Amino acid sequence: MKEKEGIKEMAFNKFITSDSDLVTTHQATRAGFFSIALEKNRVSDPYVKTALSFKTMVNGVKSPNDLLNIPAIRPFLIAASGLSDKSLNYLDEDDRTAAIKELIDKFLKPAGQDFIDEVVYRYLLIKGDSVGGTMRNRIGAIGEEKLIRCILSNLSVQGITYDWCDGSPTYRWQRQPQNDAGLEQSIKALHWKNSNGERVLAFDMTIPLVGKNVDICLFSSDVAGYDKGRIKNHPDKGLMFGELKSGIDPAGADEHWKTGNTALQRIRNSFGDANYSIQTSFVGAAIEKSMAIEIYDQLVDGTLSNASNLHDVNQLNEYCNWVVSI
Repeated sequence: MKEKEGIKEMAFNKFITSDSDLVTTHQATRAGFFSIALEKNRVSDPYVKTALSFKTMVNGVKSPNDLLNIPAIRPFLIAASGLSDKSLNYLDEDDRTAAIKELIDKFLKPAGQDFIDEVVYRYLLIKGDSVGGTMRNRIGAIGEEKLIRCILSNLSVQGITYDWCDGSPTYRWQRQPQNDAGLEQSIKALHWKNSNGERVLAFDMTIPLVGKNVDICLFSSDVAGYDKGRIKNHPDKGLMFGELKSGIDPAGADEHWKTGNTALQRIRNSFGDANYSIQTSFVGAAIEKSMAIEIYDQLVDGTLSNASNLHDVNQLNEYCNWVVSI
C-alpha cells in the first residue's frame, strides 16, 4: 500500500487498558439522558411560549366558530389542525380553512367550554413530532459539538492556532477568534499545522471512494486544498476516518456499533482496495459490554487505530490529542 507522509505508528488510547474501560457507566448514561431532556425542553420551549401567547390572544372568545374571525391566530389554528409546513405548499386558503373547520367540528365543539385548551393540546401534540425530529438531529449534533470542543481545547493546550470553516454554501474560512466560546456549533471543518504537516478535519462528508457519509474525516491538506469540500475526491490526502455515535440509550448501543463497525470496515476495504493506507477510529456515547469487547479486540489487533467513550473525559481528550497529532 502507498505510505503517506505524516502517518506513523502510535499506541491506541492510553486510558483504555481493557474492554471494561470502554463501557459507559450508569452515571454517564444518567447524565446523558438528563442532558437530552434539558435540550428537549430548550427545543420545545418556543412552542410552549407560542401556545401561551395564543391563549392570551383568544381570551374572551365564547365559541369555537369565533376563532375563524381572528386572522392573527390563523397560522396557529392551521398548525393545530395537523397540516405540516410542507403540506402548505400544496394547499390554498380554502383548503386551509377546511382543515380548521374540521378541527372545530370534530374536536373543539365536543370539548365544550374547554375548547381553547383543546386547541392548545392539539397544537402541542402536533409540534411534539417536530420536536422529536429535531432532537434526533440534535443528539448527533451534540456529540459532534462535544468532540469539536475537545479538539479545540487540545489545540489550545498545545498553542496550535487553527482556521475554521462554517457550514454555509460559501465555505468561508476564518482565523481562530480570540474568544471561541460556542464556536463548536458552527464549525464544519478545521485546519491546523502540526509537526507532520498541515491538516484539515472535516465532518459529515460523503467520500466518493467509500460511497457513504463518514462522520470524521482527517486529511493531509491546507485550506486551499480543502477546496470547498472537494478534497473528498482526493483519497491520497486521506489520513484517518472515524465513526461517531452520539445516542446514549443503551438499548440501541449494539445496533449503533454494528452500523459503525460495518461503515468502518467499508472504509478500510475501499481505501485498501485502492492501495491507500488510512487509519480508522470509533467514538461512541453508549458502549455496552459486548461491543466494548469487540472494540477493544480491534484496538489490540490494529484493526482500529483509536477509540473513545464520548463520556469519558480522559479517553476523549487522549483521542483528540491523537487526532491533532497525526
